[in-house]
Amino acid sequence: MVGNYRFRCALVGHKSDVRSVVCLSEQLIASASRDFTARTWYLSREGCDAHEGTVMHGHSNYVAAIAVFTTQDGVQWIFTGSHDNVILAYVSGHSEPAYSLKGHEDTVCCLAVDVRGILVSGSWDKSVKVWWERQCVATLQGHEAAVWCVLPLPRSCVSGTSDSDLLIATGSADRLLRIWRVQNVLDATGQQITTLLATLRGHNDCIRGFALLDDVRILSASNDASIRAWHVPTGQCVGEFYGHTSYIYGIASRIDLGIFVSSGEDRCVRVWSIPSTSEWGTGIQFNSKQSIPLPCQSAWCVALTPAGDVVVGGSDSVVRVFSADPSRQAPDDAIRTYEAELASSKITVPDAAGTGDLDPNKLPGMEALLQPGRREGQVIVVRVSDRSVCYQWSGAETRWVEIGDVVGTGQSKLSVYNGKEYDFVFSVDIVDGAAPLKLPYNRTDDPWVAAQRFIHQHDLPQDYLDTIAQFIIKNAGPKISAPTNSDLAYVDPFTGADRYVPGTTGPTPPSSAASSDRYFPVNTFISLKSLSLDPLITKLESFNQVVDNPLDESTMALIRVVNFDLSEDSAEKLTTAILEAIPRWPVDKVFPFFDLLRCLVFYNKASLIIFEESHWDLLYNLSLGHAELPQANCLLVLRLLANTLASDAPNLLVSKSAPPRSVVTVIGSSQKLVQLVDSTKLEICQRKQHQIALATLIHNLAVFSYLLTSSHQSNTDFPYLRVLPSLCVRMGLSLLSLAPTHGPGGVTQFHPDAISTLILGIGTALISATHGDKNVQSEEMIKVHRIRLLASAVSANNASAEDELAAWESVRQVITYWSQSSACSLKIRDAASSLLRLME
Repeated sequence: MVGNYRFRCALVGHKSDVRSVVCLSEQLIASASRDFTARTWYLSREGCDAHEGTVMHGHSNYVAAIAVFTTQDGVQWIFTGSHDNVILAYVSGHSEPAYSLKGHEDTVCCLAVDVRGILVSGSWDKSVKVWWERQCVATLQGHEAAVWCVLPLPRSCVSGTSDSDLLIATGSADRLLRIWRVQNVLDATGQQITTLLATLRGHNDCIRGFALLDDVRILSASNDASIRAWHVPTGQCVGEFYGHTSYIYGIASRIDLGIFVSSGEDRCVRVWSIPSTSEWGTGIQFNSKQSIPLPCQSAWCVALTPAGDVVVGGSDSVVRVFSADPSRQAPDDAIRTYEAELASSKITVPDAAGTGDLDPNKLPGMEALLQPGRREGQVIVVRVSDRSVCYQWSGAETRWVEIGDVVGTGQSKLSVYNGKEYDFVFSVDIVDGAAPLKLPYNRTDDPWVAAQRFIHQHDLPQDYLDTIAQFIIKNAGPKISAPTNSDLAYVDPFTGADRYVPGTTGPTPPSSAASSDRYFPVNTFISLKSLSLDPLITKLESFNQVVDNPLDESTMALIRVVNFDLSEDSAEKLTTAILEAIPRWPVDKVFPFFDLLRCLVFYNKASLIIFEESHWDLLYNLSLGHAELPQANCLLVLRLLANTLASDAPNLLVSKSAPPRSVVTVIGSSQKLVQLVDSTKLEICQRKQHQIALATLIHNLAVFSYLLTSSHQSNTDFPYLRVLPSLCVRMGLSLLSLAPTHGPGGVTQFHPDAISTLILGIGTALISATHGDKNVQSEEMIKVHRIRLLASAVSANNASAEDELAAWESVRQVITYWSQSSACSLKIRDAASSLLRLME
């Protein structure tokens, strides 16, 4: 019996949606992506270690499908299908294809290989092709829309099938499942005979995936949110599986383990038990045994390793692995970080039954979480302050898991038109009073070619060409070209070596000095006050039962009523109790205390206690100063530092008294933090809550530096204040430069709030460096000073004039990436463009 699945690892490397995954062995998997590449990944036999293997190039458009076959002599072949209508074949471990297969007239969206090595492909051209020895030996026609899935079947599914025949199941956007036989499939003389044996009806939308159940039964997954089991010899539906609340895109099975898994648009993977022979029957319905929530909108594809681990590819460019074996599950702190990533998600679905009225004033409060869920994967939305927060019931863990904030309704980024997926489907009004015409478009298309095709299709005047093409460019952004080698290489923004040169450009906002003034300098601090108290209390109570030195009931009682209206005395008492408990608790169980302290720091007495030298040393050594950098602790200490400036710095700016130790400590800690950021030990990519916390701290440091120079106060109490602008710029650029290393899709690796906050902080720091300096008056002197500041921010050594210009150029490339990326919001692009003008 397979146990409860938990997070194992995340495989980061793709730059766009991961559309297909497959397992070559227990330790080797392969994935295909809309970034034009396929990749292999190596997993450790035990534990959660993993690393990227080979990046396979060759396609000139999105890669949509992947399949593998191992020959008798052990050679592993990897086949990929693409929107360029071509199938490429690679020997595992090689980055370039060994050969290509051409014949389809539209996107090759599905591939499968039978036990003999016969390749089957399905396409948007409505056909299925059978390939043997690098030749197409049969073409199956009959579907009326795109063929989304194919599956070679055991010969036992149809009586009278010989060893030389091939049985195939095909699923289409026409909602039909068809069973075919190709006779004499290996005949070199071309005597193949194709026969349609059966057409199975039952699904109400596109059929997207197949999985084998046994010698005579298969599973089909559909956009109608159902999975159906079919007895192929009779054509009967013998079971229905319900649980998904939206489109189902992927399905995979492990007959030997008695399970299958499915993934879809409802942000989760569902795990199902394969029913026993006696349980099957017409109209019988089954429920899932576990629902695994994901921090991405679309779970495009799923596979199972031979050991039963779940591999899922998502719309956030990440491949994630989950395991039911404790020896292969991630450590507790990594799982907590993953759950924090889930909680930070912005959910644009859910229209599912049970989520309730999304009017925040009509939602239930946190008390709704006291009741257990009615079924595995049940979703509810509750009101937390002014937020609508989504929770999913985990029956295996008997708890509600926070999976993100609800921000609206919607579906995936892709649109479906005539059974095919497109980045956009525009409605074009040609004649007043007439129905608008649909214009499907992918961003890899040439807008002028798409416009010409639209004109031919609808018999429109040729002089419409320019208008339609400009309409596409304006609404869809520029064409995405195949990545070059420089796009895929490592980018060093500080030396300029192999620096990223964007392959795509977006509209640059008009240049004006006024535009910069809209963003820089910033003179207000940002605080991170949001606190989910009920889950925190639940976690603390569970820890309190297992630690050697539990909190007393009076302290727990005080924690249960924590809010921002506590009296100073209560805050002081609670802070003292927390700081006494922390050294007596294990390092992996103190993070709820850190969460409380970053809120208590807004109280004067509590702040004084927190930043006593011995107390701060304790907190630092359990987080940013710890050898293993426990991620939950690090996240909350970054929030604590950011909140300290937001709380204590404003009073300092209007007071002539000595600065509080809290602010002095934060400023002093910035030097150590720079070293951590430069070393990338914090592993900030994909940890979006960490990104926001660190960006907020950098922002607040820059604001403090600017306001202090504006007030003309003495900075003798702050030994690092003189170099603080340089430290802010250095940390900010270190983070911003991580995205270009992932190419155009690198934008998705970062939370947009973090990026906008970083850009504002860098701009404010640049102004702070020259603000009020009587020696820096002219525009030319300001420019020289800022170039030198940028050079010092990206180099540990004193740079020569030539090195300074090189450093400035490499920084300019990083900021240009953010100003021109069409995946960024207009606000981010505009702010980045303003920052460029400030630098120049």
